[in-house]
Amino acid sequence: MIEKIKSLFSMLPRAEQLELLRDLTSSNELYNPVVEVAQLSQTQYAQNVVFKISNLGDSGKPRILASLTTPWGDFEGEGINQKIAKVKASENAKMALTEQLTENS
Repeated sequence: MIEKIKSLFSMLPRAEQLELLRDLTSSNELYNPVVEVAQLSQTQYAQNVVFKISNLGDSGKPRILASLTTPWGDFEGEGINQKIAKVKASENAKMALTEQLTENS
């Protein structure tokens, strides 16, 4: 199902892709994995998370890499802008922490 969605999304013109992403983001403001990971880090470890941003692409076709350092490991996310890259890195960090906590319980 996810592959079908990705395929359909890739067929959209760039402007419509961005509009769809904005709509999805604004309707889903309650869930922000970047904030959630920062809060988890503070409550569980009393430490801040750190992002390092790199542009792997060029100005015509940006490819942003967000490297996230947390007390439980380093994670990366990639996207067309910083926000998407940070969200992906944060989702990876959250998934790893959840797995780690599950294994320890």
